[in-house]
Amino acid sequence: MPALRDLTAEERVAYFQGVQPIWGGGLDEPLFVAFQRRLADSIEARDRYRLLGLFEGGSFLSAMKAYELQGRFAGQPVRLIGIGAVFTPPPLRRQGFAAAMLSLAMDEYAHRGCSAAVLFSDIDADYYERLGFRALESRECLVESSALPRPAGGFRAVGPGEEGAVSALLAAGRDGGERLTLSRDGWTLRLQLRRLRELARARGVGEPEWGIRVEGRAGDAVAMIRLGRDTLDLLDAAWTTDAARGRLLGALRDCMARSGRSRLRLWPAHQLRDLFASQQRTAALAMVAPLRDGVAVPGRGASAELALLDHI
Repeated sequence: MPALRDLTAEERVAYFQGVQPIWGGGLDEPLFVAFQRRLADSIEARDRYRLLGLFEGGSFLSAMKAYELQGRFAGQPVRLIGIGAVFTPPPLRRQGFAAAMLSLAMDEYAHRGCSAAVLFSDIDADYYERLGFRALESRECLVESSALPRPAGGFRAVGPGEEGAVSALLAAGRDGGERLTLSRDGWTLRLQLRRLRELARARGVGEPEWGIRVEGRAGDAVAMIRLGRDTLDLLDAAWTTDAARGRLLGALRDCMARSGRSRLRLWPAHQLRDLFASQQRTAALAMVAPLRDGVAVPGRGASAELALLDHI
């Protein structure tokens, strides 16, 4: 009978080699495997990030990433399992192994106290809907640099050791409403930052520019960013005043000019909601499922407060 367990070091390598053609991000296989191994072995990954696989008789059937997350829905706290990079070797596909693995993982995390699962699907959402998931509203904004205010100073790059302050301001920017949201308890930001740093190392560059901060009498603001292939990705942002928001948007335009990116990409959530025109995403579709009967989760097509930072 198939069983779920954590991957060994050797099995992790085989898994990373399998997903590299899909999610390699332009890295060749050795660099991608080394990058993923360092991320999985990092201090930030401990306790809340696992690599799980389905096995039968010693044979590897399917694998996935699992994240233990905190969030809120309908004004109440909720613990979730985040699911990512589901992979089945090509010769074993369409035999139900991924579905069996997901069922076992969701059962395990239900026993750990989680009440819902969340994932971002790059395949037909119908597959996950058959497993009990509900597709949520999934939108993104692509903003031309000319639509942003001109830089007006009053901003700087986030420095080492400021992760806590950034997380605190992002957390304060949440409105505590009824929509599903994932917490800014610091862990998600630290894991994403570790990913950015390890990715920069794999590409042979130095410390990545990952954050912008605005401070002063006019108010405070922060943004977590990354350089996409042809966009500046705004992972999350928050501000205390409209004036601080204006300075932050100007800082983003400055960063775009320096990095040669003409468009800003973001997912409209929290204070970023309704700031720019948005369109339906064609990938990374947000989906959620209850882990047991009676658990309240958003309905199909419901809005959620999920930023790019949550796509881990």
